[in-house]
Amino acid sequence: MYTHVIFDLDGTLLNTIDDLADAGNHVCQSHGWPTHTVDQFKYMVGNGIPNLVSRFTPDGLGEEELAQALVEFSTYYGEHKEDKTAPYPGVAALLDALKGAGVRLAVLSNKAHALAGPVVEHYFPGVFDYVQGALPDAPLKPDPTLLHALMGQIGAQPEATLFVGDSGVDVLTGKNGGLTVCGVLWGFRERDELKDAGADWIIHSPDQLAAIVTGTALLTGSQAMFAAGLLGMGRLAAVPTETVYGLAADATLGTAVQAVYEAKGRPESKPLSVLVDGMDMVETVCRDIPEDAYKLAEAFWPGPLTMILWGNKTLPPVVTAGGDTQGVRCPDHPDTLAVIKALTHPLACPSANLSGKPSPKNAGEVLGQLAGKIDAVLDGGPCDVGVESTILDLTAAPYRILRQGGLSREKLEAVLGPGKLENE
Repeated sequence: MYTHVIFDLDGTLLNTIDDLADAGNHVCQSHGWPTHTVDQFKYMVGNGIPNLVSRFTPDGLGEEELAQALVEFSTYYGEHKEDKTAPYPGVAALLDALKGAGVRLAVLSNKAHALAGPVVEHYFPGVFDYVQGALPDAPLKPDPTLLHALMGQIGAQPEATLFVGDSGVDVLTGKNGGLTVCGVLWGFRERDELKDAGADWIIHSPDQLAAIVTGTALLTGSQAMFAAGLLGMGRLAAVPTETVYGLAADATLGTAVQAVYEAKGRPESKPLSVLVDGMDMVETVCRDIPEDAYKLAEAFWPGPLTMILWGNKTLPPVVTAGGDTQGVRCPDHPDTLAVIKALTHPLACPSANLSGKPSPKNAGEVLGQLAGKIDAVLDGGPCDVGVESTILDLTAAPYRILRQGGLSREKLEAVLGPGKLENE
């Protein structure tokens, strides 16, 4: 696991190219010079604004004309730098997850220091520990001078620090600083440039970076099928629910369920509830189901209610810790329901925390406790309820509330009728 990650800014975190191109072409048009396409501007950026200006202006300009063009560009760009600029898709979720995992984050940019800090704070408020932009008396990237200064500011050690950027300049910067480097393909340059510069990794989407940094992949909701595939192979994945994130294994695979206990440090004497997609799936793992269970499911599923029923011994004994009862719940989250439907099996799924630690309510909190111990986190955003489900034992009358969670006693009584619940 890397403890520190240093990012390039333009082309890595932010897609700034349209605003840069508009500013450059504004200068060109005002002087009657040839303009350039956005794709052409992608190969002009990367070495600071003065170099960009010298590239989009005609050859043979004198120093005074170049200086004037720089002033005009800087003025226009300063007024229009947020017209089209935006974070790349998936970047904000990645940063939140890494920060939640305790990774320290920083930015090193060839953008002027006075501009870089406010830009980063505008788009990513409170996320980065330090932002270092270009200084008049310091060499630009790929020289590692400012990189080393930045590392000193955040206490980064070379062997535990990853540098991330979209260009050959970025790769060389990291290499010159003695760092491992990840090149990204969603920015301004192509794979060959990153490869030729010596990138250790080349990735095409931000979620891939979480696996490199933490050892655990960060998946999006659109990757529910992939998550199901991992679970079907006996891997572990944290999944979102409306209550808290759960640590899921295919409940039909005993070795995978055993791995859940080991990852959490959970006593093997404590049984696991399973997540299902409805009562049809409950009928495959439980017996002697009372009619009240169907009433409760109709009223509260998907939702924060776990029902304790008699198990039918179809799941491995490790799920129930050798007991005769089985907890079942249908979670109210589309991503996890999609995983269950794709897998076609229940998920053995306690909360995705280390035993004794707080239950996580977002992907970053999962990584903060289980990074490197599990294979993936399916990032479904923050949990709406934020507390565990209510657990109701239906194996004996009157029924007992074993844990008061996201569903109140009053709501249960309204469905069950009087006298069905054990007195408090």
